Amino acid sequence: MKNALITGATGTLGRKLVAALLEQTEAHLYLLARGRKRMSAEDRIRKLLADQGVEHLGDRVTTLVGDVGEPGFGLDHADLARLRGPIDRFFHVAATTDLGTTSPDAQRVNINGTANALRVAGDLRRDGRLGRYVHFSTAYVAGGLGDHLALEDDLPDHADFHANPYEASKCQAERLVRDAARDGLPTTILRPSIVVGDSRTGEISDFSGIYAILRLWAYGLMSRLPAVAANPVNIVPIDYVTQASLAISSRDDSQGKTYHLVASRPTTIGTLIEAAREERPSLPPIALKGATATQGANPMTARGPIRCIHFSFT
Repeated sequence: MKNALITGATGTLGRKLVAALLEQTEAHLYLLARGRKRMSAEDRIRKLLADQGVEHLGDRVTTLVGDVGEPGFGLDHADLARLRGPIDRFFHVAATTDLGTTSPDAQRVNINGTANALRVAGDLRRDGRLGRYVHFSTAYVAGGLGDHLALEDDLPDHADFHANPYEASKCQAERLVRDAARDGLPTTILRPSIVVGDSRTGEISDFSGIYAILRLWAYGLMSRLPAVAANPVNIVPIDYVTQASLAISSRDDSQGKTYHLVASRPTTIGTLIEAAREERPSLPPIALKGATATQGANPMTARGPIRCIHFSFT
């Protein structure tokens, strides 16, 4: 891989992907970013590199000031001319992942952003400058379907059954990618489940998703969780998702395929509660709807270890 274009580089997953690409490949990275909170796009990228400990590799990074929500990312011809040589991999990571997001937000970033990314990818392909478009979807594209099952080659026909705007928007976005693939765009689709901290350190840059629930509990703002202790919850550490993404996207035989990046033996809600209590015994009481977790059990062994699937390419 000589050159890679990445959207969502400053996000939770994007920043890890950037660091891994810089450390494990020789690729020059083109990172799309916009100014935010009194920081320019360039400053945000410099901070990203410093936070990840790869600022010494900054000479292999070019910042493209743009916005996924704008046609053509808001880039002009001079910006696109800065893409030196073919883009071997175009990683479209940018997304609004908040389950409580509004439909307009999900539409602008997740759906329109994907449509804009596909147009840029299409232009690069017509110029002979695109190797592969790699799309980050979600394992929850099946939304609220009765059996909660989505195989790699399946996609629900309608988003009406989805539980929230996020899931519905990701379903629609993936449909756009599949349509583009049928028109000849070289693609690979990756579907992570719920991404959590590093498997070794627990480090995470954004305390959203499952962490938001844990914080409400820790601050005593939530005393009852509407869930059954024995119900599974599929979580995967961010380092696994990052390394799996690099491994899959680097293979020639992954083109045109979809991969679930999920846990083969999901943990349960009860086990997560017990693990949190073991880590912080001072947590206030919390009640679960239905069966409660086994008291006194080791949270990492009572229902099997929390681990990730060994992905295959067959």
